[in-house]
Amino acid sequence: MGQNTLIFVSLLASLASPVNATGLFGPFPDAKYPEEKRIHFTPVNLITAADGKDFTLQVVSGRLTRNAFELPDSYPLALVMNNYLAQLKKLNAEVLFHCETESCGDGWAMRDQLAPLITVDTSYPGAYVAAKLKGADGDVYSSIYAFHREGSYTKVQLVTLEGIPEPLGLVEVNSDFLQQAPEDLVMEDRRGDDVRSSADHPLIGRMPGSYITRYKQTNLTQVPVITGINGADIQTQSLDARLTEIRYQMPERYSLFEINSNYAAAAQKLAAEQVFHCKGTACGDDDRLIKAMGLFQDDAEDKWQEYQLYKLSRPQGDVYFDIYSQGRYDATPGDTTLRVMELSALKADRVTINLDALNDAISQTGRATLDGLLFDFDSDRMLPESQPVLDVLATYLKQYPAKGFYVVGHTDDKGERTYNQSLSLRRADAVIKSLTGQYHIPASQLTAHGNGEYSPVASNENAAGQALNRRVELVLRSDKD
Repeated sequence: MGQNTLIFVSLLASLASPVNATGLFGPFPDAKYPEEKRIHFTPVNLITAADGKDFTLQVVSGRLTRNAFELPDSYPLALVMNNYLAQLKKLNAEVLFHCETESCGDGWAMRDQLAPLITVDTSYPGAYVAAKLKGADGDVYSSIYAFHREGSYTKVQLVTLEGIPEPLGLVEVNSDFLQQAPEDLVMEDRRGDDVRSSADHPLIGRMPGSYITRYKQTNLTQVPVITGINGADIQTQSLDARLTEIRYQMPERYSLFEINSNYAAAAQKLAAEQVFHCKGTACGDDDRLIKAMGLFQDDAEDKWQEYQLYKLSRPQGDVYFDIYSQGRYDATPGDTTLRVMELSALKADRVTINLDALNDAISQTGRATLDGLLFDFDSDRMLPESQPVLDVLATYLKQYPAKGFYVVGHTDDKGERTYNQSLSLRRADAVIKSLTGQYHIPASQLTAHGNGEYSPVASNENAAGQALNRRVELVLRSDKD
């Protein structure tokens, strides 16, 4: 018997016995690249008639086994399908539908009906068989699709489905749960992970389990807030305010919805007026929004962002606060930034030093506190409001070019002593750099010194005293006369 007339498909079960769906068809000789997929229970479309783009379908459900493989080009499509038809006949199968090439109807429409279990290649001739068999425990269905790529290979895809009742007892239930009161998730307290010298704002606290990753306070600055978004146009308003900016990292157990809803509820408790609110892509490009607010954080996902701006009125000046929250691609929370802005005007009396006062202090005590010399929080960056003090100081130094001075920085006693000493020295250095750079004061006339927290002029037990202790002094050097 020649090779081309061999029956290449054998049955694993006895032909005289009811069909066993496990391994319905045996392997083809010369089969390559075998694939197998099993699905516990699924519906499957069987084609039972085709007319152009119109198909008649029979939907069957059960346990599925899908096999696929390739045969060499020497196996023509008709030979492959005739072997399967011959074996189905031996099993007394009912052929529900059989088609080859044009009789299979529109290839694109056929592909849509059989996907995703069977992949129809519309570029090459194909054939299809759907059959119903009697199994030991019920009906078994088989669908076979093959296409031949001339000069390359024949691809065969087999779907066998055991018609079993849908297994609906796979999930266990605990009816006692319905009698239990809901339990809140307990969040680990992570205040110990807060960045150094940071704290919650007295107006609005933190979500449980969150911790501070960035903290900034500025006595007076201009803060841009979002008041509207029109397409790519972001509308902002600049507030002259005392700024407290706190960036929190939230636990992944929180959803962004829960985070933003809690801040909105806090605003409602304060009877705050909502000035603006946007969410998701309605906020526009998150990178542009972050830049418009002047925030120091990375962009994330446009879809997972939300911004809220509120206003509180009070006799001593209005207070604004806004919340900008972000989420990652999987919707877990990222950074949430809270900014509290206490409106204020620049007070000229903050700059209390003048040339006469500086002369008097140095002549009487040998030192003068440079009131009004202001720095950004926890930084050696001088604020613009310090310029008048530098003007007075430069004028004084130019009047006494032969005298030498120490520029001495001081801090309160919050934080580590070594850090405070370093910060006070850096601030003294910053003053000297401004004087030598902007006003051309000789560097030899000035020496920087950081005294840290060791020479307070007031009690560090209250905020007012701490503010007085954070200062820079000009001290006369007698050894430089």
